[in-house]
Amino acid sequence: MATVSSNGITLNYPDDPCPVFNPCVFRLTGTMARSRVFVNSGTRNYSAVYHTPDGGHLDLRQFMQVFFDDMALGAEFDQMGEVRASGLGRNVNVTLIALSADNTNLAQFNLSIFCVWAGMDINEDYERISDSTVHHLTWFRGYPFTVGIYTDRSKVLTYSSYTNDPRDGGLVRNVQLSGKGLFNVNIDSDGGDTKRVILLSDYSEPYTDHYVISIDREHDEGIYLRWIDRHGFWRYWLFKKGNPTRQATSRFGAWYRNDLSGYGMTGRRQSFTRNDVQPLCVPLVDQETFDVLQDVTTSPYVDMFLGYDQHDDPMWATVTVEPGSYTKDVDKPEQDFICNLVLPEIPVQTL
Repeated sequence: MATVSSNGITLNYPDDPCPVFNPCVFRLTGTMARSRVFVNSGTRNYSAVYHTPDGGHLDLRQFMQVFFDDMALGAEFDQMGEVRASGLGRNVNVTLIALSADNTNLAQFNLSIFCVWAGMDINEDYERISDSTVHHLTWFRGYPFTVGIYTDRSKVLTYSSYTNDPRDGGLVRNVQLSGKGLFNVNIDSDGGDTKRVILLSDYSEPYTDHYVISIDREHDEGIYLRWIDRHGFWRYWLFKKGNPTRQATSRFGAWYRNDLSGYGMTGRRQSFTRNDVQPLCVPLVDQETFDVLQDVTTSPYVDMFLGYDQHDDPMWATVTVEPGSYTKDVDKPEQDFICNLVLPEIPVQTL
């Protein structure tokens, strides 16, 4: 956590980026009676007063989450160019004032915190959004794909491609990322390369992050999903299909016979719907890939790819991954990842 002090009062607050599904704890220490909090992002403003004699802990995640209510998730990719700022991250301004018993301002703290629509693993310190300098991604050629990148300051994005050795490829282009934020990067690959490399650098620390994108040209059949992972990035994968199951249900559980005895045992069912469950599998993935895929089971948003429209824009349908137990065997270097996809409910008959 970050720390700031004023007039004998200390405030500890979350480091950037702050995941809004985790506790967003602000800890005050010092002599005071209460504290007043003002939170705003864009045109939205919220305030609250807390009873904090001699300090206290304030969890402001309910405020942070509400700033994402207006997200238009699919719009992030409509007619996307090279780089676009992701709506899954945004700056939130927090003003926290420590007050005495007679409402005198004892200390005031003005903060800007970058929040991410994510829920990272909880440990002694939060899992970092960039917990490794090398990030390995897989792009299934012919399917929509973007790279999610977080940067805490303005950096230069460098594209390069190679087949086996990075020195074999040439520089493609440089792109400037302006300021702190989450960014979606649209990667082009019309050549015969099998890998793509993205390097992030600034003037003080060259190549601080390294993204390696393996291009899969062999697999082109299955169900292609995208989802928001626990870091607030979009992830993509092509799953193998199993044998689907189908369940027909009636909301009211009743079969109504027609009151016309001459026509026999005829009738109708009220609000008759059908649910299709599609098993999905990725065979023999390593431990790191299993962790990536496991995020689809807890993601707040999962889409299924439906193909391209007449303007070559991707079409998606929101789907649900069936709740269940998804356990990784840490003793196996490779194992199958299996989950069940629940397709949107189909109204077969409503009378």
